[in-house]
Amino acid sequence: MILRYLVIISLLFVSACTERETPLRLGTNVWPGYEPLYLARELGYLDPGRVRLVELLSGSEVIRAYRNGALDIAALTLDEALLLAQSGVGVQVMLVTDTSYGADVIIAHEGDDPRDLIGKRVGFESTALGAYVLSRALEIYGIGMGQIHPVSLEFNEHEKRFLEHAVDAVVTFEPVRSRLLERGGNLLFDSRKIPGEIIDVLVVRPSVASSRPEEVRHLIESWYRSIDYLEQQPRKSLRMMSPRLGLEPDQVAGALSLLYIPKAQENRTMLEKGGVVSNQVKRLNRVMLEAGLLERAVDPAQLLGMAEQR
Repeated sequence: MILRYLVIISLLFVSACTERETPLRLGTNVWPGYEPLYLARELGYLDPGRVRLVELLSGSEVIRAYRNGALDIAALTLDEALLLAQSGVGVQVMLVTDTSYGADVIIAHEGDDPRDLIGKRVGFESTALGAYVLSRALEIYGIGMGQIHPVSLEFNEHEKRFLEHAVDAVVTFEPVRSRLLERGGNLLFDSRKIPGEIIDVLVVRPSVASSRPEEVRHLIESWYRSIDYLEQQPRKSLRMMSPRLGLEPDQVAGALSLLYIPKAQENRTMLEKGGVVSNQVKRLNRVMLEAGLLERAVDPAQLLGMAEQR
């Protein structure tokens, strides 16, 4: 009996050690605002034994992987975080990575105004950010969803399907934005028309935040070290980011110029109760409920619990 208890205790000890040694899984799609994570990995700031980056093809894939328990942390837009929270998945915002000021766009083969989308096939990621950007553009220009022909396309399909003329327009973002404009696409709408509305964040499962605080802290510290390096060594950073984004270094610089990346103190202020993120959650609730993207409102405190405690 004593031997049995010793075996059980040993197995529990080994299991606990294994759990601690398993790196946290952080999922992202391709987006310039998430590149400092990969820069941190290349520079050796982010220990892959503590946090492992998981590269996925689209925001929809990141959402699915997080919902299914395959990720501990996810890089998402704030509206995508609301979609997860509404479905009952534990989501807490731990960091604002960036705010989009022109990097999210609607590009078409013809026209120069969102009203030119009427009667056209518009490709967008219906389960992620694209649905929000499209709904806002249609709202601003007084167009009904019934006046266009929506086509569900995940991000990894945007460039190919647009160039094949399978759609007349696409709701997309960097780095596809730069490549499509270079190939003759026409810009109809971008996130400068909705300043401050597209906020990219890292979200973490509440259980992970409470059980693995050291790894979470390591991730946050690595992020800010990477941001500092990007500021101090821009040319080297752009060259390192270029291959993953599929853009030349000067194009990477152009893509980053369409984003605002907050420093540590500003990040904390943005995440405070009644701050920028809290207010944007309230605005997203209104817009997404009206557009049928949400079934119920999400309490900002539900998303910012961790941030308010730090």
